[in-house]
Amino acid sequence: MAISRNRILLSFLLLFLLWYAVTWAYQTQYVAPRRAMQSEADRLSSEMESNQNYLNAMNLFYEQTYRLYLRSLPPVPNDAQALYSFWLLELLQYSGLADNQIDTGSFSRIEPGAEYRFSIQTTGSLAQITQFLFEFYSAPFLHRISSLTLTPTAGSSERLTCAMTVNVLALNSQFNPFRGTSLEHNRVPDFHILRLSSHDPADYQVIADRNLLHETPGGIDRADFTFLTGLPRINGEQEVWFSIRTDNSLIKAKLGDTIRSGSFVGKIIAVYDQDIILDRAGSQWLLELGESLNEAFALPIETTIN
Repeated sequence: MAISRNRILLSFLLLFLLWYAVTWAYQTQYVAPRRAMQSEADRLSSEMESNQNYLNAMNLFYEQTYRLYLRSLPPVPNDAQALYSFWLLELLQYSGLADNQIDTGSFSRIEPGAEYRFSIQTTGSLAQITQFLFEFYSAPFLHRISSLTLTPTAGSSERLTCAMTVNVLALNSQFNPFRGTSLEHNRVPDFHILRLSSHDPADYQVIADRNLLHETPGGIDRADFTFLTGLPRINGEQEVWFSIRTDNSLIKAKLGDTIRSGSFVGKIIAVYDQDIILDRAGSQWLLELGESLNEAFALPIETTIN
């Protein structure tokens, strides 16, 4: 009886040892390695994601830097000054300006690269200067006009002397996409940028239509003294008369004519018995007999004529 009990206890002990051995082998040889492998896989996955984010950031940085260098002057000072001076001269001539003078001045080293300063003096009409400014701000260079002065030209009521200071940036060549090519030091960007609110030069004609010289001495606006004084019909054709009290002159206009006096520029689009309607930069203004141009009343949109 005692022998059978010992055998049973020994069997249970052997079974317990077998279970323990199997469990230990399962935990150490299967579960632990799989956990270690999963942990390593998670670490590698996190590292790959981090590296991908870093790579994406580097690609974005390079793309942005690449676009900037497409607009940058060459890094060599002599090349930069010669290239930009030649481009400025071509632009001045293209805009119809005359007596063009360009001073390359000096340049200063700054953190991104170098800043060049150019002084320009030219002569032309306000329309030609407006054309120059339109082309200038459509160009891709990293440049800006830091000062601009307009001075009436002696002996002319239409021409102005324009003096400008232009600052241009040249970036360091670390990420220069042209490095090592024949275009590295001698290139002109051949594209435009979306810096202006409108890319149609006609939209800026309103600037050229303003005659800056039609003001009396002392800064008085000539439009304050230009009055609507008559709406006669002569030989069956409607006329519109304006009296200018600063010099007692008379402007005789017709339907469709543009009136320019001082700060006022407007086109006559309708004539009635006691008043007229003028178009000023797309809005309509009502002017009654006996009123000056600057007393014109802006019509609400719902009451404008087509």
